[in-house]
Amino acid sequence: MVLLSVVGCSTPPVPAGPPRGANLASSASGPLPATLDFRPARQVVQGGPETLPVAWQAGLPVPSFDLQDRPRLDLAGEWKKERFKADHNLSLKSRGDGGLAAIETEGGGRHQAAYDDSAWQAIRLPGVENRMPRMDSDPAGPENYEDGVWYRRSFTVPAEWKGQLVTLNAIAINYVADVWVNGQWVGYHEGGYTPFTLDLTPVLKYGEANVIAIRVDNPPWGTRLDTVPGPKVDWWNYTGIIQDIALEAAPSFRVVRADVVPLDTNGKIRVSAVLHNASGESLKGELKLQVRKADGKSPAWLTDPRASAIAGQPVGEPVTVPVGSVSADEAVAARLEMTVPDPVLWDLLRPNLYVLEAELTQNGKVVDRWASQFGIRTLRTEKAKLLANDRSVFLKGLARHEEWPDSGRTATWAKIVPDMQKIIEVGATFVRTAHYHNHPYTYIITDRLGLAAWVEVPVWQFTDAEFLVQDRRRIPDQMWREMILAEANRPSVWFWSSNNESKFSRARTEYVQRLTEDWKTYFDDGRMIAQSAAADRGGPADASMAFNDLPAWTLYFGIFHGSTYYAGTRNFLASAHKAWPEKPLFDTEFGIWSRGGGSSPARQVEVFEETFRAFEEVVTVRPDGTENPDGFLAGVTWWTVFDWYTAHTKLQTMGLYSMDRVLDKPVAKKVKEAYARWR
Repeated sequence: MVLLSVVGCSTPPVPAGPPRGANLASSASGPLPATLDFRPARQVVQGGPETLPVAWQAGLPVPSFDLQDRPRLDLAGEWKKERFKADHNLSLKSRGDGGLAAIETEGGGRHQAAYDDSAWQAIRLPGVENRMPRMDSDPAGPENYEDGVWYRRSFTVPAEWKGQLVTLNAIAINYVADVWVNGQWVGYHEGGYTPFTLDLTPVLKYGEANVIAIRVDNPPWGTRLDTVPGPKVDWWNYTGIIQDIALEAAPSFRVVRADVVPLDTNGKIRVSAVLHNASGESLKGELKLQVRKADGKSPAWLTDPRASAIAGQPVGEPVTVPVGSVSADEAVAARLEMTVPDPVLWDLLRPNLYVLEAELTQNGKVVDRWASQFGIRTLRTEKAKLLANDRSVFLKGLARHEEWPDSGRTATWAKIVPDMQKIIEVGATFVRTAHYHNHPYTYIITDRLGLAAWVEVPVWQFTDAEFLVQDRRRIPDQMWREMILAEANRPSVWFWSSNNESKFSRARTEYVQRLTEDWKTYFDDGRMIAQSAAADRGGPADASMAFNDLPAWTLYFGIFHGSTYYAGTRNFLASAHKAWPEKPLFDTEFGIWSRGGGSSPARQVEVFEETFRAFEEVVTVRPDGTENPDGFLAGVTWWTVFDWYTAHTKLQTMGLYSMDRVLDKPVAKKVKEAYARWR
């Protein structure tokens, strides 16, 4: 949750973003700083704390990124692009103390509106810069392009947008993006998996042509210690403006976000709203909050990501909050409890949803409307059980990389929906969305289909060297906050994960503790805090698990860890339960590739059957739905549902299905049969 009273936390504050319209070149020199911080905001609800922390980034309070019914200019389409050899050290240097000037000098005027880009290549964006194979599931993989690209295009902002706040919303650009509009630099963002927004209001021309220029630098994995990811990891490093990019116009006095935390199964929810006055004068207003039942039979259910498109009848009475006077460029906060009468709970494969509508009025006139879907469900642990809605659960899981053989990591609603439907068809109730935050549509869809989800910061197999660098830079901390803020209202998101298979050390333990404390301080949203450790990196008694709600490991016995599929898994789980008897355990990965490296489709089947046999002995819920009093394993995850491309081996064949989603391997039938035994 965004708005909570601040409690003690050892996490140093992340450097603040700039004021709106400021030139960031005045910031301090040194490494490129993180841009997201929390600032105290005046609380407008009587009886609560006087201030509440609100997340800010690049001079604006962080929005929800839920698609709203506001004027929108989609920048999808044809751009011009030119590759260049980037100075990665320059890209990761502060934009102050001459850093921005050096980048503009390196670009040779490419950021200027009048620059002649007529000789540049055309490209359709969003899309990966890497050339994709000509055939599906090509073992040669995509083009390995990890370097710089300039992108440019013109666009016209409607004249009627003048006087509104106009932002650029980018869902994912990999890895460091600097943005200029009409030759004026408006900001940067580091990290290729989480969304960000920049204020374009001061630099736009209304009713006429504008030019946007974006410099992207994607340093090669394995060459630096200061990027996230840093090592050469087990997926593909796509370059470019990978996901949706658009302009949005909103009233200068607007609703930024309204986050919902369900407090019990009786309908009590905590709502934390943020309002921002981006005008140049003090304004007064009134906030009205209304809950509506989502219409699960609406044609928009699996065709339209907007919450407003699935909103049904009102549930309960609206709540009105007088806002009072809000100063120029001030954000204010409202935190209150509401009760949804006769609630219908969100549960696995029973995706009952509600829509929260927020209206901001001035002098009785509605000036802004905002909406987000949410669900009422609770999560907690009780000894060795994971309880959802006060009922012990066992999650049958599949992992999925956000990747397709024709578009790489560029996602669309139309591609995500059938992927998630395929996961349900196999019999799964849980999806691990790989090692990074996926397109926000993914979690809107898991909400609407009833799949639980695991979301992770892309800290993959970090050693002490990477952790020590990030102890200073705090880029994973920013990514942690960005992913939580982006998916705050998604009932399908059950787990926030801090890393995958990193070296067991004091540095990792301190990192896990730091992010856990950050969550307690600023969010505390009732979800499970976790990590995905390797079974051989810390072992069953891994001390860093003390900071997680449920200890979780990747289990590859007989493949990477020695022993056998069955005995190694069984013995490890017994030892882990002995070390953590009061916590449920979780398997985040098991599996093997279907060809190459001494494996085969038949061996894939054997690995599944023997490893799953060990799992079945200790699951928390029996196939007939009754609780296993001696069980302590709350979930398992076959790695993965589809093949994908990896920086190590090009085409990785651990999927149940081929990368093109066409060929089902023998193991797919076995997984489906096994998962079907659970009601």
